[in-house]
Amino acid sequence: TAVQSTTYYRWGAANAIDGIRYAPGEASYCSITLSQLNQWWRLDLLDYYYIYKVVITNRADCCSERMTGVEIRIGNALVNNGNNNP
Repeated sequence: TAVQSTTYYRWGAANAIDGIRYAPGEASYCSITLSQLNQWWRLDLLDYYYIYKVVITNRADCCSERMTGVEIRIGNALVNNGNNNP
């Protein structure tokens, strides 16, 4: 289950977990939040798993600078939108 802080147009959080690793065209397979401070995207795996790899793929048509400063946090706490997780 994926959720994000806000959704721009029709590009919701579920688009980011559709298995498509290359996003051709205008953000066709991306999730996009509105422009705001401290945007977040969260995934609940609904069970415990050993995570050995996380791949983040940016949209292919533009905007690579939007990924600057991305942090990955893994944990169970939702306090502060999960930012308290390591």
